[in-house]
Amino acid sequence: MCVAMERNELVQILTLWFVILIFLQTASGTTENQVLDAIGIVAILLMYILPLWILTELVSDLIGNH
Repeated sequence: MCVAMERNELVQILTLWFVILIFLQTASGTTENQVLDAIGIVAILLMYILPLWILTELVSDLIGNH
């Protein structure tokens, strides 16, 4: 049951990562809205952090299972 929770969490993180990528691809580059600029900065940070976190979790799961 614990493994199912971890897989569900992984799917949620991957979904968030794809939403961030879609936001970055569709965001207008000429916005003067500071809120959208802040969201863009957070999205860029998450775009780089989430894959590293996912890989770290998968590697730790593999090492923990052996």
